[in-house]
Amino acid sequence: MVVQQVAGKKTGEDVDDLQRWLRGLEGCPRITSTAVAACANPAHDEPATWFYVEGDARGALARRRCLACGVAVSTFDSEQRWSHPPMWACDSCGQSIVELAAGLHSEDDDRVTWVALAVRCVGCGRLAGLTDFVVEGAHDEVLAAL
Repeated sequence: MVVQQVAGKKTGEDVDDLQRWLRGLEGCPRITSTAVAACANPAHDEPATWFYVEGDARGALARRRCLACGVAVSTFDSEQRWSHPPMWACDSCGQSIVELAAGLHSEDDDRVTWVALAVRCVGCGRLAGLTDFVVEGAHDEVLAAL
């Protein structure tokens, strides 16, 4: 479990490294907590954590599709503003399957004001940002909308 540089790109061995990378982001609001995306479909024996993702950083849009069951979930109001962005693919190895995590910024213990979504390529471990959102909501409400 270590975030490292490979060919000038940040990589990680697991989702814990992705969360560590999110907490170290600079030039943005400070990440005060992180959450790993998991498919809530009751068909899974254990929560599924591998996804295909689509995202548009300029439009603050994101959607994930569970690799195990195919259920798609839009983040926040992305479905209403959907612009059909491309599926994310690793620019190091071309893999499209990722682990997804969110970094949340809270001014106090309960109100979240900013969320950053990031991915870890399951092929080569490359860490990358997907998009971010300016939000205003209670911590539990924000987590439910991811």
